[in-house]
This record gives sequence, structure tokens and C-alpha cells, in this order.
Amino acid sequence: MIVEYRVLGPLEVLLDGEPVAVPGGRGRVLLATLLLRANEFVTVDELVDRVWEGEPPAIERAHKTLQMVVVRLRQSLGEANCVRTTSRGYTAEVMPGQLDLSRFRSLTALGEHRAALELWRGPVLSDVDSASLHRDDVPRLVEEQVVALEQRIDQDLSRGTEVLVPELRALVEKHPLRETFWAQLVLALHRSNRRAEALAAYREISGRLADKLGVDPGHRLRQAHRQVLSAPDVPRQLPADVPRLVGRDAELGALTTRQITVFNGVGGVGKTALAVHWAHRIADGYPDGQLFVDLGGVDARTAARGFLVALGVDAAEIPGGDDALFALYRSVLAERRVLLLLDNARDVAQVRPLLPGGGANLVLVTSRDRLSGLVAREGAHPVTLDVFTAERALNIPAEARRDR
Repeated sequence: MIVEYRVLGPLEVLLDGEPVAVPGGRGRVLLATLLLRANEFVTVDELVDRVWEGEPPAIERAHKTLQMVVVRLRQSLGEANCVRTTSRGYTAEVMPGQLDLSRFRSLTALGEHRAALELWRGPVLSDVDSASLHRDDVPRLVEEQVVALEQRIDQDLSRGTEVLVPELRALVEKHPLRETFWAQLVLALHRSNRRAEALAAYREISGRLADKLGVDPGHRLRQAHRQVLSAPDVPRQLPADVPRLVGRDAELGALTTRQITVFNGVGGVGKTALAVHWAHRIADGYPDGQLFVDLGGVDARTAARGFLVALGVDAAEIPGGDDALFALYRSVLAERRVLLLLDNARDVAQVRPLLPGGGANLVLVTSRDRLSGLVAREGAHPVTLDVFTAERALNIPAEARRDR
């Protein structure tokens, strides 16, 4: 027999997955009150005060009526009954894992905020008619939910941020003075390359705080604002996108955002065009910059030095020795989410020093060489481009052929 009790939404009791009827009125208020204090002793006087909203009948009558409420509740719950009687009150005896509120708190303690938030099914105890319960108990639970949501968003901010912006826009609308959500919105906009919008959001919440509360932004908001102001310009070095890339739908459909992708093929087959087109399509996922270098004309050292300058490192602080230079290069990229397009690579030895240190970055390489060493050792995804066959070329629309 598996019993579940749910309070993070409408009050529900399940027995082996099937709903158990919970009596309305006082019985529902009583069960909700006990479940919110699961495995804790609740006195008769406290329950009387809650059930009758602070205006009970004569004490003796109230106690007897409460006993009747408990009897009916136990009968309704049947095998799912959790109400236990003590000498001076009652308790809801709940085993580990049976109560959604307990599971929510356990998951948040473990940092599993997304899984914890999935337990919420709507407004807490929305079908329980008790003004005191919704005044005294529910707001504390809602605060726990909001804090868990803030922590989940903090975790998500370390990954792609564009998808967070609409969610955070809705949250600041719902919680117009909640500074954490505003600070997260400022950072999400900033990391999505929307600096002007990030600054506008900071100005908006600053004005609201001053008008409504007469206070200045708190530490976290000010810190987010400083990050926007102090961040160097994000490098966007990709060449212009190909206006009409034709005949490569199959190759595009097979591409993924694996950490390293190698485009190889003979000269003139369209490696760079495909890589540039793909880079533009996924660029928003790399808010810290898009870097490009034609390795046909420079060595790895020169390319790394140019990338460091583009990422805001003072040229005077770049080491002279190769080992120190590439170590700094990897360290700088390890803290960022950057897309690198290394065009016309000669061989693996030229590319390997330019591979970033952070797993959040993405590298696209074009070369006439297959760069098998990168595939074998670094797990690069190879994309081999062949010259169009006559049949395939003829299948390209005439208009597209004229544009090529």
C-alpha cells in the first residue's frame, strides 16, 4: 500500500495512485493544518482556534465537535488515515516520502531545485477554506517556493541565458519589488548580448524601489549593474553570413553543438560557407563572444594573442612564452561561453593549442585535412563535404543556381 499526501496545490490524498475522498469544511481544514506540521504535536486548542477561525463555541462543545470532525476524517481516509491522537491533541503521522512538502524541502536541501519545483501543482491548498491558514501558513510556503525558484535560476544563469529572459520578465511582473529576480534579469539580458536592455531594467527597478520603498538597490542588484558596466565589449568576429546557402540541408540537419566540429573537404567545396552559416545560427547560445581567425595566414600563437586582446586582456599583460600564453588563453576561456571559428587549419598541431579550457565553449574548424587526431583524441565531430554530383546540382532550384 502506497499513500501520498499533497499540499503543494489542492489538498490531495492518494492510495496506490488513486484519489481518496477528503471531507470538505472543517475536516479539510483539520487535515491541512496537521499535514503542514507533519509529525508534530498540535494541541486541541490550536486546532479549535484554526477550525473556527478564532471564534469557537463554548470550549467543551468545541472539543466534542472537533472529536467528531476527527472521526469523520479518519473514516473518509480509511487505510490512508494518518491522524493520530495524543493525550492533549493530534498529529499527522507521515512516513518519509509520503508528503510532497517534505520531499520539496529535501530536494532543495540537496540543491535539486528544478525537481523540487516540479512538485508544485498550483496555489497552495487552494481548495481549503480557511482565512487563518492562508494568512499564517501559506505565505511562508510560497516564500520557500520563490527562494527555490531564485536558486534554480542562479543555476541556469551559468548556462545559456536567452531562454531565461521571458521567464524573468514574467517574474518581475509578478514580484515587482523582488530584487533578486531583477538582478537575475539584468544578468540574463547582459549575457544575452542585450546590454541596453539590461541597463534599462536596472533603471526601472531603481526607480520603483525609490518611489515605493524610499530605498536604493541592494548589494546584489548593484553588483549585477557593475558587471554590465565593467564588461568589455563582446567580440563578434564572424564573417557575414551566406545569404543563400543551398544544397547543404542534409549536412545542416546533422550538425549538433558538440564541443568540436571539423568541416573538411577539398578547396572550394564550401567548408567556410557552411561553418559560418552554422555559427550564425547558434551564436546566441554563446553570449561571451564569437571569435574568428583565418589560420591560413597566422600561427596558433598569433591567433591566441589576438583572441585574448579581443576578450579584454591588456596586450601588456600577455606573456611572451608560449606555455604561459596558452595557459592564460585557456584560463580566460574557461570562465566564458564563446564560439570559436578556426578557418583553413593546416593540421592538428596548429589547432590543438587553440582549443579552449572550458567545456561551455564551442569550436568549429575548417580544413582540407581530415584532422583525424582531433576526432580520435578530442572527440571532434567530423563533417566531410563532397563536391556536388551532377544529379544533386541539378536538383538545386534554378533560381538558387543563378544566385551562386
